[in-house]
Amino acid sequence: MDLKKLQAPLERQLALLGFELLLLELAREGRDEILRMYLDHLDAETSGRKVTLDDCVAAHEGLLAWMDVAFPDLREHLGIEVSSPGMERPLVKADHFRRFAGRLCRIQTLRPLNGQKRFKGWIGPVTGTTLTLEEDGVLKEVPLEAIQKARLAPFDESKTPKPKHLQGRLTETPDTDGVETSAVEDEEA
Repeated sequence: MDLKKLQAPLERQLALLGFELLLLELAREGRDEILRMYLDHLDAETSGRKVTLDDCVAAHEGLLAWMDVAFPDLREHLGIEVSSPGMERPLVKADHFRRFAGRLCRIQTLRPLNGQKRFKGWIGPVTGTTLTLEEDGVLKEVPLEAIQKARLAPFDESKTPKPKHLQGRLTETPDTDGVETSAVEDEEA
């Protein structure tokens, strides 16, 4: 299954339903292949709304009839799963990194950069092609095109030393409105 052929049509259809497609992936669960979609509200950045189970059901139901027409054989071979971004939210686009500047993330690159493929650091400024990441007090430039996958790392934020170099380079405070919190964190707040 070529995900690139599905990406743009799914993005358009989900936008009609009020959602942004954050990440599209194929997963194997036992013998079954699953087409998994991580969604967010189109207005999540301004509204702070989180994706609920009802939202996932509505998006799933809104996609099924369209998929049967646009990709008639798809559901015969793949299970369809719609999910919220969760606490370890996927970061795919430059805008995702900009939105969560100042937050901790984990990144895996397609190829080693200076001998390193896995990074865990604080998100800094993003240009059109590069992300600045502070890892262990060292600023690193990661080309956006080299990123294979990236996710927020909220569970490690309290255990990871705060950034030394990025504080003066960030123009906004980190966005935590669009990030889900665990029940434990909600009780402490």
